[in-house]
Amino acid sequence: MLSISAVQRRYRLFHPVHQTVPFHFNPVQSIFPLIYENNLLAKPRLSWKDYEGRKEFDADHPLPVVGTRLNERTTTHKWSHWDQYINPQITQSWMYLTQTPEYVGPRSGHNVIKMGWMKIGGSWKYSRSYNDARRGFAKGQWQERKMTPRFMLAPRVSAGGPRNRYEGKASFSRLSLSKLLWAVDTGRLNPNETITLYHLRNAKVIADREVVWPGMVLLAGNVERVPYPLHIELQNASAKAIQLLEEAGGSFTNVYMSHEGLYQELHPEEFPTFMEQELPERKGLENFATNSRKRGWLAQWYEDESRYAHPGAGRRTAHYIRPPTDRDFPATIEEYELAKHHQKWHLNQPGSATVLPWHSLNTADMARRSAGRL
Repeated sequence: MLSISAVQRRYRLFHPVHQTVPFHFNPVQSIFPLIYENNLLAKPRLSWKDYEGRKEFDADHPLPVVGTRLNERTTTHKWSHWDQYINPQITQSWMYLTQTPEYVGPRSGHNVIKMGWMKIGGSWKYSRSYNDARRGFAKGQWQERKMTPRFMLAPRVSAGGPRNRYEGKASFSRLSLSKLLWAVDTGRLNPNETITLYHLRNAKVIADREVVWPGMVLLAGNVERVPYPLHIELQNASAKAIQLLEEAGGSFTNVYMSHEGLYQELHPEEFPTFMEQELPERKGLENFATNSRKRGWLAQWYEDESRYAHPGAGRRTAHYIRPPTDRDFPATIEEYELAKHHQKWHLNQPGSATVLPWHSLNTADMARRSAGRL
């Protein structure tokens, strides 16, 4: 409803004055409830001063939750540093520990050296020295311009450089023996069972991000004695750690696995039956899995393999560890044609008439694709 302010209103009115007082929804009894009893007692109930708030109609009809500007703009009081200094009880968690009150946020510009603070998106015209100070000078051009650059003075150690991380390099995550003993003493690990990477991971002795292939190495730091026998299966251990464990009557087994085997070790619930595993690669086999000084899990098998001749070898090839006649690939053209014929005739069915590796579907990746978790 349009209302005219008092300044713009006409000073000569051509209508009765009481029309300007909006009494449309206010009968006289609402302001003077006793007017018909000749009493001019004024009780203006619809004034904003005596509004007592909404009242619910009934217990079955509660008031709606209405957002007004007042309750939307109201913020909760966070305890200041002064409050927390006066009463330390109110510091309930680390969320209460805020920055200093004069900290207004991260930098929003660049402190260019001769120019002062420049805003982002400003001119980079005079910022040469600032850029040079942020990433150091090109030393090969500026300081070593007339001499042999110092990277050519030292000889190259190898093709990839020293401590090069190539794919398949055995760089283990460290686990100290003192941490392992602490976990047993505090009751996180059961000393009566064989402790593997799975137990360490589940007892939260090591974090998820520490488990990277090939696994963990057990190091004896300052530990001089292991007070009880422990049976441990890990991927590597120092000689002193193995000696300490075996002096206490325990044992260490080096279970150096392939990547797939490590996954099966950490998630056994995905593999209800034992999956066919590949041997680790050649370097891991020689250094860890078949190494008796490292107590490798394949050391006994490796010794037995070298002690006896292969059962399929004849007289001529008895001196081979793995005789050349025992192969899983076609070596001649005729064998290749035969394998192609089998493959076509049997429609790639795994159990039928060919024992070549492209038919064995029992590998872990195929089995995990078909069966989910139990």
